[in-house]
Amino acid sequence: MTVDNGLVITLFMLFTTSLAIGYGFGVKAQRLPFLAEIGFSEQQWSFLRWWVKLALVAGVLLPIALCFQSWKQSSSLTFWGSYLLVVAVQLISERIFSQWLVPSTVVPIGFCYTAFRLWQLLDGFTRLSLSPLALVGFVCVVLFWMANLVMLMTIAIPTVYKAQRLQE
Repeated sequence: MTVDNGLVITLFMLFTTSLAIGYGFGVKAQRLPFLAEIGFSEQQWSFLRWWVKLALVAGVLLPIALCFQSWKQSSSLTFWGSYLLVVAVQLISERIFSQWLVPSTVVPIGFCYTAFRLWQLLDGFTRLSLSPLALVGFVCVVLFWMANLVMLMTIAIPTVYKAQRLQE
């Protein structure tokens, strides 16, 4: 079963949505060791403003270009279509849950979706036939999401995690 299979994607989205809701309510009830707000410093916010622009280019626009480049290959269209669907659902989920529950919900959502996206890309790499130029673009997309996972683990998660014991 491939990662662009509708059932796999649906189950992943249901799991991540459930996790985000549990996280949000757990943080609101102060039952989880995470902050509701994201406490980035001004320097971190400055970096993240730049990072979001890079994410738009490397994570959304470049994959759209790769999708158009492989327009006549149905397997590529299926792959990039499922990739872009997952990106859209992530962005919508982050927006809704950060407003409805707690702003820091974007961190676990981003972590889960980035890990899933890397799995998608690894699976796609084994199944797609890429031209040399498309391969360069594909590698750029993979490298960006790997860097995003590192950024989440080194900047975002430590910013929202409280190293205190949970209240009884």
